[in-house]
Amino acid sequence: MEGVILFADNNVFIQNSFENKLFTKLSQEQALTVLPICSLSDLEATIKTASTYKALILDWNFNNPRQQKDDDFEDLDLDHPQTPENILDTLDIYSLIYVYSQNQIPQDIQDRYKERFPNKIQFNIKNPVNIDQECARIQQDLQYFSSTYPHMDIPYLWSQSINQSVQKIFRELESANSFWIKEVKDTAINDGGEPITEIIDLFNNLLSEELVQNESLRTSLDNINGDSGNEVPENTAKLYQRIYYSQLTEHAPIMTGDIFHFIDDSWGVLITPECEVSNRISQSLELDFLTFNLSDANDYLKKTCTFDRLKEAYLTFKESRKEKLRKIFNNDAFSCHILPSFPSQRNIYNQLIVINFKNAYKTKSYDEYANRRSNYKLNSPYIHQLRQRFIAFFGKIGVPAIPSSLRDYNLKV
Repeated sequence: MEGVILFADNNVFIQNSFENKLFTKLSQEQALTVLPICSLSDLEATIKTASTYKALILDWNFNNPRQQKDDDFEDLDLDHPQTPENILDTLDIYSLIYVYSQNQIPQDIQDRYKERFPNKIQFNIKNPVNIDQECARIQQDLQYFSSTYPHMDIPYLWSQSINQSVQKIFRELESANSFWIKEVKDTAINDGGEPITEIIDLFNNLLSEELVQNESLRTSLDNINGDSGNEVPENTAKLYQRIYYSQLTEHAPIMTGDIFHFIDDSWGVLITPECEVSNRISQSLELDFLTFNLSDANDYLKKTCTFDRLKEAYLTFKESRKEKLRKIFNNDAFSCHILPSFPSQRNIYNQLIVINFKNAYKTKSYDEYANRRSNYKLNSPYIHQLRQRFIAFFGKIGVPAIPSSLRDYNLKV
């Protein structure tokens, strides 16, 4: 196994201690770069800063040396001291996590973290008797993780590519104008737009252009092997629900694509342009929505496909009928738009929705939409596709028909 390992233990720098000897032994492995970390504050900062480490070795019995408030740590919150549990509860970690403890960790705690980090966390008791044996055991466990989940190599390479691209973009933008952020922000404000979102979108666009040209990343993605044919259908639905929709944080600004739940079965996707949303909200003005009811989907299926989803067992259908029904997700119907795996309820992944352009457009007053936003938004490019198809539906222009004789004349040689 190659890569960077974070070794977090408060005794790692104490000479001749078990932890120091173990760290030294692991560091002698040429394929590994082992970074010693002796405080949980430093561990938190490292996890947030470095996104490409392969594994975290964490001492469960961590005694944080920064429990005493002094002049160097005036802002330390002694009422909520850091613990290994705080780290695992609050930080998003995509790496192998190897927790070792002096005593057996309660099973309910192990189960909780195995659910939070499925297949990526392991709990073991320290073996201070034999350093070589302990080191070999850790290396063997890490190697097992790496060989069992080889697909994890792609995200590490991806993270490295992002890190390098971000540094390159920042350097180039600053070399052009040291105050580029303020320049873009002021321009957006003067244009009446929402400056923060515009700055972030601009940078994301530049980052995407860099990544799509990264040869190592492209080669690695092109060489992906493995058979996903036996994947559980619900897991595929979970995957695409995450691709189509993002969960919103408590303080996220209202944005184009946000999903609102009004009253009863009534829902809506916000389609007001991003540059107008914040100004309208600040003045308590109306916003534009494409609305729908969850029940519309079954009505649509019954009318257009003679399929009653609530009464008929889809899995019993012949393949030819299944294939016909699958095509509705191609959105070939000009007057409506279908979205899969709509997040109307937690842990429900098979809720499709149908937005009928003929009657979907509604303007909602401030009182109607205030505090009605759900926890999700429709991601790009799907919100752009939805808005584009809606505009195209009402922007269509009828032209006179041509006779069959003219059609025949243009088809012959």
